[in-house]
Amino acid sequence: MKANNIFFTVPNKSKLRTSLLLFVMGLLTFNSCEEEEHLNNDFQTNTQVFSLDIFEQNIIDYIQAGGDSPVGWAYTISHNGVLARSDDFGKARTTADDELDFTLHKEINIASVTKFYTAIAVMQLLEANDLTIEDKISEWLPDNWSQGPGVNNLSFKDLLKHESGLQSTNTNFDITLGYQGLKDCIETGVVNSQTRNYLNVNFALYRVLIPSLWSHLEHSPAIDIENDANTQFMYLLYMQQHIFDKLSLPLVGCVPEDRETSTMYYNVNDTNTNTKGRYYDSWNNKSGGGGYFMTALEMAKINAYFEHTEVLVTHDQRALMKQHRLGMDVADIADEIHGEYYGKAGSIGTGGGASQGVRAQIVMFPGNGIDCVIVMNSQGVTLQNTTSLRQMIYNAYNDAWVQP
Repeated sequence: MKANNIFFTVPNKSKLRTSLLLFVMGLLTFNSCEEEEHLNNDFQTNTQVFSLDIFEQNIIDYIQAGGDSPVGWAYTISHNGVLARSDDFGKARTTADDELDFTLHKEINIASVTKFYTAIAVMQLLEANDLTIEDKISEWLPDNWSQGPGVNNLSFKDLLKHESGLQSTNTNFDITLGYQGLKDCIETGVVNSQTRNYLNVNFALYRVLIPSLWSHLEHSPAIDIENDANTQFMYLLYMQQHIFDKLSLPLVGCVPEDRETSTMYYNVNDTNTNTKGRYYDSWNNKSGGGGYFMTALEMAKINAYFEHTEVLVTHDQRALMKQHRLGMDVADIADEIHGEYYGKAGSIGTGGGASQGVRAQIVMFPGNGIDCVIVMNSQGVTLQNTTSLRQMIYNAYNDAWVQP
């Protein structure tokens, strides 16, 4: 059966977020009944063909390889922007937390996948202000912030690539990523080597820089970047209006669902010990590098529009983001054996062997139009041959290429 538009729906949530999620526009048409044959005919390299069935089964098998599946998890696989496969498993809340199923429609803290969306907003605003990623951030910082050594030479790209040389840690988020923490970081200045060092502060700074860039555009709202609450609000407002609203995704934010129904975060062993899960409250005060609460289907929709349209970024902006891996994971050339792969990981844990937390990963495989989302509300899952969720997806994809 042919379809010009592929739709799926989001049920009523605590935020009353109801909408039809239009995954593709009229140009993305295909015969779903012949999908596997179509994939096998098109996706051929070095006499091998890609099997969507095998890729999907690999994902399931590789996540369950250790016999300790996540407490709750879901995946989506799309082809050329069209949702092709998806499923959900387990619990968003265990019996210890008033049991609730995990579904494709259930919000989860996506952690550092947020950085990918922040990078999209940065690309939009740089072009709107006639700037490039090489331009300096100095003049866009609050006037009442003291700028330490080297800050005057920091570029937007330095932050987007985690090559700032700023001093920070990836702990104590309320302190290090809060407004005062950002101000203190800039005052300390560039005190480390400007080589890649993954720091959440690099993207948390965009919670201030995005409103600042927006404030210089005609018809922008009144914005005070010297006010913590205002920068929080304006960052979230820009993201909503210029990313999520464009895709008919209302009320996407950094505040979880109601406390009584929100996803809880576990260690994989918590179901056996009847241990209560961890609750993540609002991330408004530390957003930019993490903290959005979204569903797997919403994440898949952003992948589709980023990769297959110019609704969010232009062709040139998308190419630049991929070239420099802006807001993305670094390249892993040894594993990219069927073209270049692009994606972003997210993970939050409490540390230690019984760490509770979340893991999320998006990956795009442009060579054959495949992209994938996996989210899980658990730490400590034994994956096949790797501890990296990204590596596991790469393995599942590479192992899905077979002889015809």
